[in-house]
Amino acid sequence: MFSERGYKTTSTREIADAVGVKQSSLYYHFASKQEILATLLTGTVKPSLSFANKLARTGEPPHVQLYALTHFDVSLLSSGRWNLGALYALPELRAEPFERFRRDRRLLQRAYRRRIVDGAKSGVFQITSADVTGALVFTLVESVITMRSNGMRIDSSLPDVIARGCLRLLECAEQDMAIAATESKRLLAPA
Repeated sequence: MFSERGYKTTSTREIADAVGVKQSSLYYHFASKQEILATLLTGTVKPSLSFANKLARTGEPPHVQLYALTHFDVSLLSSGRWNLGALYALPELRAEPFERFRRDRRLLQRAYRRRIVDGAKSGVFQITSADVTGALVFTLVESVITMRSNGMRIDSSLPDVIARGCLRLLECAEQDMAIAATESKRLLAPA
């Protein structure tokens, strides 16, 4: 409802009706409408952040990790029933109840940046500014949110398209991109 009708115009009574519970029952699980939104948003970042942490322990090269992280993140952002990422720009997210979400999102951005810096150090990426390049890569990953908002049909090839786009942005060699695409499949396979 937040993504379709807007956060401000959606009441907790409407949320309770939509999920088939009394409003008082909704408040048993969530203290406020802000807490509902914060929980939803945290769910859009936590899985990718957990996956990034798991990748860091694999010892895989940075381009393989970045490809896998991008693929995972784009898959997550494009597969949900609702486009919750479209809520990232809400001015209400500057409030304290959303600090955990903002912190987790910053940590995820740093996870991307860390792989970019490591890839530049190893010579697999060519960058002039880790901050600018990191921001560009993260924006490319989250472009799926805008695509969905614009009604674009998202198919199963998009995670690979965006992952390859990120590596191209970093001037990764074609042979290294091919390796990253192949090796990431193993990392993305369910355990």
